[in-house]
Amino acid sequence: MTGIAIFGAGRIAKVHAQSVADIGANLVAVYDIVPEAAQTLAAQYGAKAAGSPNEAISHPDVDAVIIAASSDVHVELCLEVVKAGKRVMCEKPLAPSLKEAHACVTQLGDKAGDVFLAFNRRFDHGHARLESGVRSGDIGNLEQLIITSRDPYPPPMDYIPKSGGLFRDMMVHDFDMARWLLAEEPMRLFAQGACVVDPQIGKMGDIDSAVVTMSTPSGKQAVITNSRRATYGYDQRIEAFGSRGMIISDNQPATGVKTFTGAAYAACEPIPEFFMDRYAASYRKEIERFIDCVRSGQNAPVSALDGLHAAYLAEAAMASLKSGQPVELDENCDATWT
Repeated sequence: MTGIAIFGAGRIAKVHAQSVADIGANLVAVYDIVPEAAQTLAAQYGAKAAGSPNEAISHPDVDAVIIAASSDVHVELCLEVVKAGKRVMCEKPLAPSLKEAHACVTQLGDKAGDVFLAFNRRFDHGHARLESGVRSGDIGNLEQLIITSRDPYPPPMDYIPKSGGLFRDMMVHDFDMARWLLAEEPMRLFAQGACVVDPQIGKMGDIDSAVVTMSTPSGKQAVITNSRRATYGYDQRIEAFGSRGMIISDNQPATGVKTFTGAAYAACEPIPEFFMDRYAASYRKEIERFIDCVRSGQNAPVSALDGLHAAYLAEAAMASLKSGQPVELDENCDATWT
């Protein structure tokens, strides 16, 4: 049985702990800077509450580590786990800044491909089916990609200053999806943003609504739309348009039932209102793939290198928003706009 240690004992750590148990792996140790939180989570699964990261990493029954701690310690913990010769899955972001992401990948060297970056949306059934259809040529040549991601409501105000901003915190998932689906690095990016949902977010120096357009060397176009408010639920859609057709990965209502009456042409059931409901299955699938990589020794399907590229696009979007101009992108993730 594969032994797992988890760093962190918050919301996402709890989701991962349950997935580890569901797929038959063994949660061996939990570490958190709040010892009581680690003890509570560890007790649920018969695990040990470790007193330090090193204690968890060096445990003889720990084969791999899941990092679900705060983003400011991701790089440090990733490097410690890799140095110990064990596999690691790290929640996004890889690092709080592009500079730190570059430094992390440089220090990882040829081990960067072993670090599993937790961009869980790649493992969503609908999104994965869309990617498969695009890759197999179901719609001919991909020409346009539209990614819509809207939260039902803004996060708590005390989260905004430490979030890193909408591009790093929220749209980073969509940057990864765009790169995955385009299968080609964007060469140009233009970002627009505004604060129209809650003025307090703007006072804290962030935006709550954004549109980013990107283009690739072959002419593919991508549009990403984010908002911190959607009154109808957690809006997650992808549209891939090609020379011979289109594939859409749509929102997932509780059932496929639609009601047609004189009062409403098509009344649909509500969509999920929380990201952990919408992506519950993808979180579990993500852990399954990680455990497969641990057991087989394969490289991660989404790695620290992808984390670097997502951080680069987020930084580029911030630069474009600030300047009001498009920015040219570099495939090596060098910040050419500085």
